[in-house]
Amino acid sequence: MSKTNLSKVIIAVDWTTGLSKLDKSGGLPWKETNYRNALLNLMKELNLTDIYRAIHPSTRTCTYESKSLRLKSRIDFFLVSKQFINHAIKAETRTSIAPDHKAIFLSLKIENSFKRGPGTRKLNNSLLQDENYL
Repeated sequence: MSKTNLSKVIIAVDWTTGLSKLDKSGGLPWKETNYRNALLNLMKELNLTDIYRAIHPSTRTCTYESKSLRLKSRIDFFLVSKQFINHAIKAETRTSIAPDHKAIFLSLKIENSFKRGPGTRKLNNSLLQDENYL
């Protein structure tokens, strides 16, 4: 998939890493990891940003907490195309039913200026038999 196909994207994942010292308190001291650095490189390559941190540059919050390890960290976050920054209304953490994780919430205001193409699209089912597409 080329960069042009990824010009406007939103990715939400339990990334299981914090991007900076601000995203962790307690437990072992924060340090850079190869995984975190690879994620930052991907963000740079695809022009993505951590929208929560863009809106709240110095706010500490956590999405994961381990009471036994005395650890709190923000390891769940939305990565969005930088074009969406001005469309973000709210990015926050909320309580959830999971005992150790919080939910993440993102609200965007996007104008309904997208023009629809003619009709509907259908998957060419014969592609499911083609090794190049599996």
